[in-house]
Amino acid sequence: MVSKPDQVVLAPFNLEGHWALLAINAFEDTVFYLDLLRTTSKATTRYVTDTAIAIFHKQKNINKSRKQTLWRICPLQVGSTMCGYYVMKYMREIVNRGSIVISDSIDTRKSYSQAELDEVRVELVEFLGSYM
Repeated sequence: MVSKPDQVVLAPFNLEGHWALLAINAFEDTVFYLDLLRTTSKATTRYVTDTAIAIFHKQKNINKSRKQTLWRICPLQVGSTMCGYYVMKYMREIVNRGSIVISDSIDTRKSYSQAELDEVRVELVEFLGSYM
């Protein structure tokens, strides 16, 4: 796979039943960390991601402009059982907006409304229903 400067890697992950998302632009040396409950080990996540970006820079012969990767924290979720819907909503917004700059895509409001999360639920049910 060929990497491009405007490419964003969306890396959703589930750790012990909790969904989180990393939106990574290795060329810009920026990571958006969407851990809606702030329960995932940030130190471990940061170490793994920073190491991967360092390897990427070395392979591409990119001189870092920053001493450290810029980590941006995203909003907290309301409630403790909707992390998967929040992650899906953020990924969809990033993809649908087609922005090459992550910060233009990530909505930095406090949280999504119930109606906005219901949109994700309905879309997911319709998608899955089309295969049944």
